[in-house]
Amino acid sequence: MSTHARTPRRAGFAFRWLAWAAVLSTYALIVFGGVVRITGSGMGCGDDWPLCNGHLIPPMDLPTFIEWGHRLAAALVSAVTVAVAAFAWLRYRRDRGLLRPAAWAVALLVVQVLLGAVTVKLELPAWSVVLHLANAMLLLAAFVLVALRAAQPADAPREGRPSPVRRAAAWTAGLGFLAVLAGALVANLDAGPACQGFPLCNGSWLPNPAFAVPVVVHWAHRMIAYAFAAWALVFAIRMRREGPALAAAAFSVLALTGLQIIVAAAMVAHFLPSSLRALHLAVGTGLWAVLVVLVHAARHAGDQPEGEVAPATREPSPAAPGFLRVASDLVALTKPRIISLLLLTTIIPLFVASPDVPPVSVVFWTLVGGYLMAGGANTINMWFDRDIDHVMGRTARRPIPAGRVAPRAALAFGIAQGLAAFAAFWVFVNPLAAWLALAGFFYYVFIYTMWLKRSTPLNIVLGGAAGAFPPLVGWAAGSGTIDLAAIYLFAIIFYWTPPHFWALALLKQDDYARAGVPMLPVVRGERETKWQMLLYAVMLVPLTLVPSLFGAFGALYATAAMLLGLRLVWYCVKLIRSESLQPTAWKLYRFSLLYLALLFAAMALDKLVPSTRVEAAPERPAAVLESAR
Repeated sequence: MSTHARTPRRAGFAFRWLAWAAVLSTYALIVFGGVVRITGSGMGCGDDWPLCNGHLIPPMDLPTFIEWGHRLAAALVSAVTVAVAAFAWLRYRRDRGLLRPAAWAVALLVVQVLLGAVTVKLELPAWSVVLHLANAMLLLAAFVLVALRAAQPADAPREGRPSPVRRAAAWTAGLGFLAVLAGALVANLDAGPACQGFPLCNGSWLPNPAFAVPVVVHWAHRMIAYAFAAWALVFAIRMRREGPALAAAAFSVLALTGLQIIVAAAMVAHFLPSSLRALHLAVGTGLWAVLVVLVHAARHAGDQPEGEVAPATREPSPAAPGFLRVASDLVALTKPRIISLLLLTTIIPLFVASPDVPPVSVVFWTLVGGYLMAGGANTINMWFDRDIDHVMGRTARRPIPAGRVAPRAALAFGIAQGLAAFAAFWVFVNPLAAWLALAGFFYYVFIYTMWLKRSTPLNIVLGGAAGAFPPLVGWAAGSGTIDLAAIYLFAIIFYWTPPHFWALALLKQDDYARAGVPMLPVVRGERETKWQMLLYAVMLVPLTLVPSLFGAFGALYATAAMLLGLRLVWYCVKLIRSESLQPTAWKLYRFSLLYLALLFAAMALDKLVPSTRVEAAPERPAAVLESAR
């Protein structure tokens, strides 16, 4: 890549703000246009254009209101487009990198207006509607380029041939654009119901029947989408070492592709509801915008000067990770060992709360959603703590501080997991479980990670609520409601967290001191920490017994809770009396993990032995009593 001088900043704040306003308004206009199509409001203003049923502000029914609102939004985008182009011409006319996409936006706007008029006059033919959407996507791409270039230094004239990275990014964007257009064709030919089932089409990988046009169109769209998803995975892995901006864009494309597939599967499973169709378009439009960002980020990656021929073969770099290493690092970001216990405390309440054996699909999607939501929160936790992880022996080898995963890529991966988890819970489980899982995600990321952890020695006490959400999620997944028993399960994990985590904090207090994290052993010392652990363990014992007193669980669970609780208290007492910290603290830490697993396992066994419940005995019929005498 040629070296050249770069100016400090391309454009001022006002122009950058205007450019991003154009991006957001165009995105909203595209989604609004999808709502017009989904609700059948495209002829809400008749075949009149640019007026609506002969009026500037017509009498309103719902279809007219939707179509008229879409036209009003289009007028707003037109005004913003003209403002961006005028601003670029007046202030940055010598900057071709900025002026060109602004000029393209004006040209594309003119075409968009003409296509809109033709579409209305011809009463919404499918080919015209698809072209209308394609041109709108290109308009969005132009504004994304304006916004990105406005925030960066000017580029020198490029010399030489495009690099393989740039070509691969361009092919990725092209394939994504083709998938979007194929989806638009499916929608406008009403071919959505033609393929039942997912991921196959009517139970086959080939179109069946092959002669039906709607089936072929829908099948082709799916094949293009699957090919794009596979390539997005390969491309993201390849771009991992090409710089943080390019890696983040590539993994964002991969994450949005996964979310789009989940939404598509939900659409098919629920027979194409309007809300999911609108969401499908919204995610697809966002994916296209990120693809444009990807192409922009790849513009200088590995450029080759003229006359320089790339070698036919190249020895692989020893540091270049393979697929398995990349997958291993991504899994490591989710903290799978911690999640295994969280999933246990999610699934058992699901079974306990269900009146009957829960459907396999609900169990499966609760597991998937639970892992993704917790994994996303853990990934963002690692992203935020990357500045202190490298100074702690326990965390220095994590993927981000070790340099194996770019921070931006990790952040995009974490956000994508959270979005995918929420969608999975909402579509395949129930909305209450989705909102509770999202609440736990936000609590762990914003309340604990970004606020409490570095500000107070009570970080683990107050932050323990984050780990207490999984039982609520499982209970809501099984029953659709939250009752008193679920609240007690929340409280049990809340009171269990301090003695569990402080045992580890005692062992790693030097690490926390170097990192400046005010864990209780660092701030108050070992002695007070040990006594606080005993206090919470003692309070935990009666708390675990209360659900048995009002009939939520029976004698089997109560016996297990008592024995396990006394054992935990015994370990805390032993820790106070022990002169050697490390072996006892390790034993306490490991037992606390076993304690929670066995306690919830006792709940499951108690569910299978209902005769141990504290319940009123049913009245026996008089005939039965008489025969027993």
